[in-house]
Amino acid sequence: MRGLRGALCAGLLSLACSAPHPAPKAQPHTAFGALGRSPQSSPLLALTAPNVAVVAVDAGVAGDRVSGLVELPSEECAVLIARAGPSVEDVDLLAYGEDGSEVGTDVGPDKTPALLVCPPHPTRLWVAARIAVGHGMVAVGVQRLTPRDAPLVAQSYGINADNGASRVRAWPGLDERLEAHRREVGGDWQDVRRFAVPLDARVPTRISAQVDEGRCLDAFVAPSDDAGHLELVALDASGSIIGRAATSGRERALVICSPLEATVSLELRPQSGRGVGVFVLSRTRAGSEIDRDADVTQIELFPRGDLASEVRALEEKLGDGGGYPNGKSLASGTLEVGRRTSLALNLPSGCARIDVIGGKPLRGVEGFIWSSQEQLVSHGRGGASATLFACGPGGRARLDLEATLRPGPFNVVMHNETNVPASLIASPLTAGRLLAHMVSRGVLRRAADMAQAQELALSDASIRTLDLTVPFGRCVDVALALGADALGAEIRLVAASRELEIASARGAHSASARVCSLDAGSASDNLKTRAELRVAVGSGRALVATRMLTPTR
Repeated sequence: MRGLRGALCAGLLSLACSAPHPAPKAQPHTAFGALGRSPQSSPLLALTAPNVAVVAVDAGVAGDRVSGLVELPSEECAVLIARAGPSVEDVDLLAYGEDGSEVGTDVGPDKTPALLVCPPHPTRLWVAARIAVGHGMVAVGVQRLTPRDAPLVAQSYGINADNGASRVRAWPGLDERLEAHRREVGGDWQDVRRFAVPLDARVPTRISAQVDEGRCLDAFVAPSDDAGHLELVALDASGSIIGRAATSGRERALVICSPLEATVSLELRPQSGRGVGVFVLSRTRAGSEIDRDADVTQIELFPRGDLASEVRALEEKLGDGGGYPNGKSLASGTLEVGRRTSLALNLPSGCARIDVIGGKPLRGVEGFIWSSQEQLVSHGRGGASATLFACGPGGRARLDLEATLRPGPFNVVMHNETNVPASLIASPLTAGRLLAHMVSRGVLRRAADMAQAQELALSDASIRTLDLTVPFGRCVDVALALGADALGAEIRLVAASRELEIASARGAHSASARVCSLDAGSASDNLKTRAELRVAVGSGRALVATRMLTPTR
């Protein structure tokens, strides 16, 4: 790659490609206008302005970074640029000082990010372009300029020089609330990013975040008054839900820890209204320990303790918060990467929750349950553990397990579920997907909490509808899961009186959306809502479940 990089730079740029190096002095601002934000077929050709220095060039996939170090005199400004090839759809540009302090970010959904950095700033900048969507070549460039030229440069690049910073700085009480939150969690925290995001009940706001090796990431969100009842969810690289912030107070917070570097996605949506929120991402300093018993949702991407302590922690969690009695340990052993371990199961009639628990040094676990007729009953995966729900008439089955990243010890624990709806027993695969989705989002504690699940025939050529009545001050959560014959679950919630879309959701095998009657004119008002259900591909039987909720602030 080093030889390819040198050849490309010599042939296309005639610029020095080593880093760190001083950025070249800017010519009059008209040189920037020629580059602008127009996508180029080659990211290198996009940096051919004679006064732009190449910081780094490389190829990668989603989640990879192309980075380098830039030296900038303390009295000068600079424009930092990233350009990508046609197969890269979205690039984020990040700049930090050597102490880890944030200098600037451009994380908008585009492939031509640019940042303007002006005094005061560190004299050495760490600049990184992160591929958010796609794969291919990415180049990072820098150009120096005087503070006098900065406004015109920002305009020619379409740079928002403020980038929401003034709104974040002016947010009432943000520092006090953040400090109170950090005192509760404990540890020594370092700001990574502070930025404003739009909030809309109809469309979720999603951002990506990096969890550094051996550290924890804290995601703290403070909403404006016109957007309430927030949901903050963390998802792993495969799109699976790994945690959901507790709904207490107006703010939401998640702490995510990992012994290895990992990328997560954070999804934020209010249950009512539109507004703005301030996202504050922080990370623990090296060697700092947080309070593991703090009353804040904490997620471990991979096991942090030995197998015995991980099993005890799960039993305490399910007993205190889930209402389960002690489970039955079915098997234990060591999982390998690239080789599946098969275990015989004897499933009870009804439903069962089966947890595959990993201990250090295991990294990543995936499990499949197959019926005696070799039909898929349930599937689950995770970084530290996997939870599978197996429903049906009971009998012999097989559990296949595999470590996905690093081998390590495991234990399988089963909790029986009784008094479940008959529709769950009749559709095992669909039921497992529905229960896993609702439990992971905190809508259900266990399968026995589900009052009923309705079976529907769905197809990609028709829409099925359900009429919902939402009492004032309450919410209704609608969850949909598909069987083996269809793909692409879709839910659309519409206010019947105005034909106005309230919320929508899509997922490969399951999806959920929520509607709240929180802004009605009087306590006697009810919100009439229509749920529209369909699949994107194919046709088959599906299960839909609704649950009435009382939202907290």
